Amino acid sequence: MSTEQPQPIDGPDVLANLAAARPRLMATAAAIARTRGLLQRDATARLWQQEVANQADYMLSLPPLAPNSALDPQEANALPLPLVRSSVSSAGPAAMLDIARRFCLRIQVLAITWFLTDDTRYRDRAKIELLAVCAFPDWAGNEFLVTAEFAFGAAIGFDWLHDALDASEHAQVASAIIDKAIQTGLDQFAAAPPPPQHWMTAPTNWNLVCNGALMIAALSVAEHDPRSARLFALCHRSIRFGFDGYNPDGGWVEGPGYWHYATQYAIYLLASLATALGNDLGLDASLGLSRTGLFRLHAAGPSGKLFNFADSEEQHSGGYWLFWLAKRYNHPTDAWIEKHKGAVHPMDLLWFDDTTRSPFHLPPAKRFYGTEVAMLRSGWTEQDTFLGIKGGANNSCRHTHYDLGSFVLDALGVRWAEDLGPDDYGLPYYFSPVMRSEYYRTSTVGHNTLVVDGRCQPTTADAPIIRSRFRKNLAFAVIDLSEAYPGSVRALRGFALIGGRHVLIVDEIWPNAPMQTIDWQMHTRARVDLGPIVTLTRSPKDGGAALQCYLKPLGPSAARLSVLPASPSGPPGQNPNSDFVKLVLRLEDIARPVRFAVLISPDPEVCARAKLPAAVRRPLIEWAEPVGRLPRR
Repeated sequence: MSTEQPQPIDGPDVLANLAAARPRLMATAAAIARTRGLLQRDATARLWQQEVANQADYMLSLPPLAPNSALDPQEANALPLPLVRSSVSSAGPAAMLDIARRFCLRIQVLAITWFLTDDTRYRDRAKIELLAVCAFPDWAGNEFLVTAEFAFGAAIGFDWLHDALDASEHAQVASAIIDKAIQTGLDQFAAAPPPPQHWMTAPTNWNLVCNGALMIAALSVAEHDPRSARLFALCHRSIRFGFDGYNPDGGWVEGPGYWHYATQYAIYLLASLATALGNDLGLDASLGLSRTGLFRLHAAGPSGKLFNFADSEEQHSGGYWLFWLAKRYNHPTDAWIEKHKGAVHPMDLLWFDDTTRSPFHLPPAKRFYGTEVAMLRSGWTEQDTFLGIKGGANNSCRHTHYDLGSFVLDALGVRWAEDLGPDDYGLPYYFSPVMRSEYYRTSTVGHNTLVVDGRCQPTTADAPIIRSRFRKNLAFAVIDLSEAYPGSVRALRGFALIGGRHVLIVDEIWPNAPMQTIDWQMHTRARVDLGPIVTLTRSPKDGGAALQCYLKPLGPSAARLSVLPASPSGPPGQNPNSDFVKLVLRLEDIARPVRFAVLISPDPEVCARAKLPAAVRRPLIEWAEPVGRLPRR
């Protein structure tokens, strides 16, 4: 960590120590020389460089981007986020946010391939893309993220291609960045009446993306207009709220998908500050940032799917910024995560770290206090059992679902209990609290938790993890769901991983008035065969022999198990969820305290015997010593 005091963030000297040599944003001459050296000695780096070069060659065959471009899906494999989730036909013009992201990718792929091969075809095509985007009428869209991502792509394009641009091209690109990004950013700050626009003070992906991109744009063109320094100072004040989102232990309330998006821009900024100013301005001292790689590590199950809460997808491309985190904080396991993923991004080459360490030395279970999620697992192989548990607050962020108490489950390398993920962002009022209680995938009925009297959990409900203990042969956590079910005096849900292989889920509900129904729910892609022991069957990824997992309700005896479709019954246009079914254990006419218990295991004999350790036969309040939340800063 830098020992220098942060520079003043006000006044004309805020960027006084800006490096003169170009490139000065991440891809410096020293960084490129380092990567060239790695290519000489590391076979994985060479293989990845060829993949990036293949991407660059494919881009050469495509037309330059335009405001009405229809995007080629084969070009997008390395994008860190999926395209904008919309029902608009893929054959028509793309959303402007997707065009902005594709522009950023093209600049990175083409310029870094030029740096590493000296082949001027890639440089010349990168210039064409940069000048074309700078000629767009504006960089606006239906949200300010569009401006931010165009600003980032143009900023690194201007910096990385600086010495290949003539004086006229310098003026064209600098003018576009200043008029369409710098001034637009200043207008955002100036136009925001108290309270300011939400992204300016919220610890969300918007904060880190918008502020990070604008600060990088300011670093790129600071010599051309004093407005750059003013915007840089405003963004520096604002972005501290975004870095606070990692408090206290590296988790991210928007889920692992938006963790990818936010952290990408957080690290772009920190890396650019280091190379352009030699000073991170104290931002990398943010509590939790140094440990945030652990969130990505624990969020991935043995099936290869993420614990995809809060509008997250279950799979994402890799996180090249994990290499940067690994080197910055001496966490070689962060680099190991990135070397064990799919599509290669050009920044993988710039930040490639050949010093890695597997996670086998780390405890396999972890609770993240800031997000109130926990991940229990038996180990780090593909055959280990994994359980992701969701607590927290239903109103913690814009992307939160009403899913308190929900879970995902992996065993035998397969995901058995699924989070359905997000629906189409283009659905009417998709992000409004009222409609999120109506749409299936965002409401309680669409999650692996309890549904009482068919109602959605309240928007304001908060569900802390009140007890937890993680040991090799018995790991468990207990969530207080009382606020999620206002018809109860108290509601607790406990999860136990027994013997590193078997999962027990226990619910205890004390009604404060008679309840008509309580539904215990689990969504799955498996074929379900009902019986005293439920058999779940799925085919593995490699097409081998079918795999099976087993489920046994242990009580209450009056509850009845059924298999229902996961199709929505509410507003039109929703995903039909045709790949899923829902296991429902229903109890009716509840007037007294009740205890649900369900055992899930890849071993049918364990379900048949259902011989549980004494520690989990007790009331949930006695499962372990109470634990509190860490204070939020």
